[in-house]
Amino acid sequence: MPDDDSRRSPMWLPAGVRQDLAGAFALLLAASPLPMWVYDVGTLRFLDVNDAAVLHYGYTREEFLAMTIEAIRPEHDRGALRAHVARRRALLQCSRSWCHRRADGVLLDVEIASHLLDWEGHRAALVVAHDVTKGRRLEAELSRRARYDEATGLANTTLFTERTATALARAAREHGQVGVLVIGLDGLEMLAESAGDEAVDVVIHTTIERLRTCCGAEEMLARLGGGRFAVACESADEHEILALAASVTAAVARPFTLPGGREHSCAPAVGVALAEGGDAPSLVRDASSAMRHAAERGGGHFIVSNAELRHHALEAFETEQALGQAIRLGELHLCYQPVVDLAALDVVGCEALLRWERVGHPAVGPDRFIPLAERSSLIVELGAWVIEHAIAEAATWRLGAHGNARVGVNLSARQLHDAHLVERFAAACAASGLPATSVCVELTESAFVATDDYDAYRVLASLRETGVEVAIDDFGTGYSSLAYVKHLPVDVVKIDRGFVAGLDADRADRLLVDAMIHVAHGLGMRVVAEGVETRSQLEAVHELGCDAAQGYLLARPVRGEHLASAVTTARQAVARPEESETA
Repeated sequence: MPDDDSRRSPMWLPAGVRQDLAGAFALLLAASPLPMWVYDVGTLRFLDVNDAAVLHYGYTREEFLAMTIEAIRPEHDRGALRAHVARRRALLQCSRSWCHRRADGVLLDVEIASHLLDWEGHRAALVVAHDVTKGRRLEAELSRRARYDEATGLANTTLFTERTATALARAAREHGQVGVLVIGLDGLEMLAESAGDEAVDVVIHTTIERLRTCCGAEEMLARLGGGRFAVACESADEHEILALAASVTAAVARPFTLPGGREHSCAPAVGVALAEGGDAPSLVRDASSAMRHAAERGGGHFIVSNAELRHHALEAFETEQALGQAIRLGELHLCYQPVVDLAALDVVGCEALLRWERVGHPAVGPDRFIPLAERSSLIVELGAWVIEHAIAEAATWRLGAHGNARVGVNLSARQLHDAHLVERFAAACAASGLPATSVCVELTESAFVATDDYDAYRVLASLRETGVEVAIDDFGTGYSSLAYVKHLPVDVVKIDRGFVAGLDADRADRLLVDAMIHVAHGLGMRVVAEGVETRSQLEAVHELGCDAAQGYLLARPVRGEHLASAVTTARQAVARPEESETA
């Protein structure tokens, strides 16, 4: 009678070869780090298992040999197993996924590879099991993170868009309608600055609760990021969707109770887009565009997307695309507006202002293209161009009594996160020969608040260490208080033109400007009045103690080749008041 090993090899082979194969097979079975077993395809009983299977599944070898392969399957899976074995008895090999159960009841996801063979007189299958439970769970978690907002558990933009697409397809079949609402909460950055992140969390989660209360079971809710949320609603009646928009607006507008009992109010901006079919991304974009228009009007209401808003969004997109080509096409140039010292009566600097003359189109105002650039990465590319050209042109100036007038370069909050910003300034100064002390960077007050993090302040501190001055532009229009200024790495405060314009008639503006000047001087900062357009405004800012002034009364922004003439005009404006009255 042949030994056990010989009966595991094909009998048609010579005896010596069969013994060699049997020995190699036994070694493979014993040494494999993956669970392996052999079972009878007729009875499904285990015929042999290796040590890896014993270790991984928690059954002893004797327990395995007393069981069928059904025992390591969950109850609900056994019928499918029997059907699978019956189908594949004629197949030599097979691979597929199964759910297995260990001795302790823990379920495993496994990839199975099996091969039919003769085993000790049995028609059998050799199985290799690869536990992929951790990999599958990781895949599931990554998939979940890709489709859900981590902080709230709501659907994110990706999943919301997919669900909206499904709803649109259903609406097209059933002659229904889909409405998408995009809800924007403004002022969360200011709230975080004044009350902390915990307060922001309260507002976000309370908003979600209110949205759930407004929305029925058929509506879908998502968080699109930050303080933006979305709701998709299926209805045969657009009035029902608009009623939901009104309900959502009113609910979110109610005051929020923050930790400590303090109340906080915000004016939500809600955009609505309606469709009976079409593509989901366009519908979400339309609602988002309408939300931005609602925010521009002060929030607290909803706006329904229409052809005009879609045209505006398309125009903005096309403008942004053209802006990306403006540098290559040579459409950009710089203008400079002099800044005059009110004590020395001389020009001490010029602010560089970016201008865009689009080929084949009217000139595009900075109030249109700068916000578009700031919403994308274009602002970093444009900023780099401005830094290089402004510093290169300033190196050719011989302005002021000592020829050392500074060039002012505007920065956006996004540029402070450009890892090469300090290097750009250093390289431009080195290439042109202009000392860093002849450069001033200007950021708006709201940009300082938006960049309230260590990295941004470190960048500004690094620039100051090289000699570059730092100025707050449009001061008084942002969120900070006067007390906040002392924490900023700032040398110059530029008072917003809105306050200067009110000096002629508004006593409150005069008091505010007076307070700004005193606080800034107390902190060792110089003060520049922006937007000086009348003789009385110039006299007022001089009386209040402003160090310098800038505005149309002194000189309008001009190209570099006309700067000498503008400087002469500015000097005359402060030196001979009787000749300077212009709008």
